[in-house]
Parts: sequence; C-alpha cells; structure tokens
Amino acid sequence: MLRKNRYDLRIVCQLFYPELVSTGQTLTELAEELSSQGLKLKVIASQPTVLGKSKKVPKLIEYNNISVVRTWSTRLSKLTFFGKLINLTTFFITASFEVLLHDRKVPLLLLTNPPYLSVLGRLSKLFYKTNYGVLLFDIMPEQAELLNIIKQKGLLSKIWRKINHFSYLKASYVIVLSKDMLEGAIENANLIGSRYEDECRKKTEIIHVWSDDRIIKPVPKNDSVMAKQLNVGNKFVIQYSGNHGRFHDIETLMKIAETMRNDNRVKFQFIGEGYKKRIVDSIKKEKHLNNVYSNTYVSKDMLSDSLAMADVGVVAQMPGQERVCYPSKLLGVMSSGRAVFAICSKNCEMAKMIEDNELGYVIENNDVESAVKMISLCLADPKMTQQRGINAFNYLQKNFTLKQAAEKYYSLIKFNF
Repeated sequence: MLRKNRYDLRIVCQLFYPELVSTGQTLTELAEELSSQGLKLKVIASQPTVLGKSKKVPKLIEYNNISVVRTWSTRLSKLTFFGKLINLTTFFITASFEVLLHDRKVPLLLLTNPPYLSVLGRLSKLFYKTNYGVLLFDIMPEQAELLNIIKQKGLLSKIWRKINHFSYLKASYVIVLSKDMLEGAIENANLIGSRYEDECRKKTEIIHVWSDDRIIKPVPKNDSVMAKQLNVGNKFVIQYSGNHGRFHDIETLMKIAETMRNDNRVKFQFIGEGYKKRIVDSIKKEKHLNNVYSNTYVSKDMLSDSLAMADVGVVAQMPGQERVCYPSKLLGVMSSGRAVFAICSKNCEMAKMIEDNELGYVIENNDVESAVKMISLCLADPKMTQQRGINAFNYLQKNFTLKQAAEKYYSLIKFNF
C-alpha cells in the first residue's frame, strides 16, 4: 500500500491493550496482525478501567509498531449503566477532538464501543471527505431494547436508527460477524425495503470473529497447572470463561448448577468479570453451591492453561441476541480443543454450525432438563465429548484463525482506501 499519510488507518475504540478483556483483547489481536502485514496503524483509545484508578498508561505509546493515543475519559465503574454511559460519552467527545484535529485525511475504522461512534465517521466525511468503515461488534438500539435499557420503539430508539441509517449510507464498508447480524444491522439502520438496501448489503462484509490461536492451544487436562491446583482433574468441568455481560444467559447455567448440586462428579466454573458476575456470586452464596467455582480473569499467558481445565466450554446468549452480537468466547473454547456447550436459540447460525459439525451441544434457554440429560450423556461417554472438542479445534483451524480474519480485513481496507 502506497502511503500518502503518516498512517494507513486510524482505529477508534474505547478498549485496547493493556485492557485485554472483551473488545480490548479482540481489537488488540487484530491490530497486531494487521501491523505484521504492513499496515501503519494509529489506535485512539481511552484509559483502561480494569487496571484500577491509580494505574494509568502514558497518553502516547508505541506497541508492536502501533501508535496508541489515549484520550481522557471518566473511569467510573462499568458495572452500572450510568457509569458505563458516562465513560463512553466522555471518550466519544475527546476521541472526536483527536480525530477531527489530527491526521484528518487518514481513513478510519470505527468500532461500536461506544455504539454511537459511527457519528464521528459521518462528521469526518462531511468536513474532510475522510473515508471510514464501521465494525459492528454490537448492533444498537436493538440490543439495548432486548435488555430493557431503552424503551422498544421509543423516541431514543427511533433517533438512533436514523443515525444508523445516515452513517451506513456514507460508510465505505460495514463489517458484521455473522449472517444473523447482517440482518440485524440492515434492519437497525431502517434499510429494509428502502432504495438503499441492496447497495448497503453489497458493502457489508461478514468476517467472523476469531481466536488468538497464537497463544490458545489445546492442552491436555492432566497437564493443566490450574486443574491440579483446584483439584478438578477427576471432575467433569463445565466452564464459563470471559465477560459475564448483560446479554449472556448466566441465569440458565446457574439453574443447571443448582439442579446438579448433589452430583459430585460435576464442577461449574465461572472465570471472569462483568455485570452478571454478581448473580453468580449471589446465588452461589445464597444456595450454598459447593459445585460452583467463581474467580476473576486469568492473565493472557495463563489462558490456555485455564481453558484446559474444562471438559466443555460454555457459550450462553439471551434470546434474540444472535441478531445483535456474536460470542467471541466461542472461538476461545474451540481453540482450546474443548467441546462447546451452547445455551441459545437452536435456530441461530451458531447453533446450526455446532450441531451440523458436531462441535459440541446446544440447549435452548431455560431448558434445564435437557441440559442435565446432556451432561449425563457426556459423563457416560467421555470419548464422545473429547471427539467433539477435536472437531471444534479442527473446524476453527479451517475457518476462524486470527490470520485468516486479518487477511480479510487487510484486503477490505486496501480495496476501499
């Protein structure tokens, strides 16, 4: 790529290294791989919030040949809606100044963190004719409506969809993570049936999320240091690892754990943080669930070891969420060579992929009875579960590696800019 500017691309997202949780880890992995392919990147992010208020990183750093600019924002607790909203809004304001005042002609890739960040692309296009793309990790306002954060089809929802509409029209490209999300994106931008629908569908690319298979590898359970420390080597471990978000069906998994509380062969693990972590800890304490283990995130270098404790890795989505997001933790489970235990609608793209390719097991939300039967089947035939873990790893290697995803991003960015 011939450079007319100091950078080839500016990426704007609230979370980035060293905040290696959720979107921060996913975006960092992508940026590292794009940089290794020759793109000169500038990332505009906020100060990390998970490191604690007393710990800050420098405003300007070079990380793996990536220039990272930290803009000021509040650092309130992300576990409350208003804390998270204020953090996102203050970041949006300061990031807007950074984008509109520096390197104005450098193309933009905007994420949905905050979810109204595409407005910044529209402003850059209007003032400086800057090309921009939008990466939709979450589709709003539908997700907020499903979570009852905003009123369904209310005034805010209508305004949001109009903003989506105009941002979509002016974007050079839009990236979604699944076919289900493509339909959600088109509808949430008021494009269904419009004269712009075909044009917008054509410029929307489906690039599945990935696992960082550079560091997450299949590790035998007997070799896991953490499995030995927690004495779960002889247990059937059902592990939920990652963000405990509002849109994750933690409730169904806790009901399963409560139903199986007297089965000493089974252990439920909840590793990570998030809004619903309080539900896990509260029910565990209230119900005296000794079969439930709860702890915070592990460091990146220990992730393979942690995932190796599992016999099945859980992916849990609340009903309707398949249209507005795609669980990145699915690929972590597959990369670790473990069978997937999915709690979601059986009609969604993810569920069909798992069942059609025998990558694990799928149960509907709140179907505790079927879940218990499934776990009993796994206990009776452990080789079947192990084989599905092997299938999951092989399927990921063919379809969902970080390198494969980055190559698609690189081609799309190069073609459009």
